[in-house]
Amino acid sequence: MKYEAHLTFTDYTDLGFSDITNAEGFEKIEHQAQRAVDGIIDYFYQDHSIEEDPNLKRVDAYKTAICEQIDFINQTGITASYSNGDDFNSISIGRLSLQPSNHVVSDGMIHGVCKEAYRLLAHYGLLYRGRGSDDYASTHS
Repeated sequence: MKYEAHLTFTDYTDLGFSDITNAEGFEKIEHQAQRAVDGIIDYFYQDHSIEEDPNLKRVDAYKTAICEQIDFINQTGITASYSNGDDFNSISIGRLSLQPSNHVVSDGMIHGVCKEAYRLLAHYGLLYRGRGSDDYASTHS
């Protein structure tokens, strides 16, 4: 299956993001970020055309979520939920207390994407997993 990028470097800068200052290296991070976002939205834009989506706010939220994930990856280096290493918050034995250095970073993720991206996707219904009633016409059929 061919990877179809839904975000360009121009889109990234036009949406007001500036952590990455040139197109070099953008593509690799964009792939990782889009895979994370696509996984959480159940690959909605593989089943539906992003160009033909009548809900432009949803498309904008999707692209902005990818931008947020790109900046998260760029700043933290964490590309997947399993990249955090040992998954513990803290261990205390007597006066000894250990806390992983990436504890704050791992708290900033929900299901493998940063909280900012997750909130955008949730607000525009891209995380919806239910089924509408028979009397309800879905907006994304």
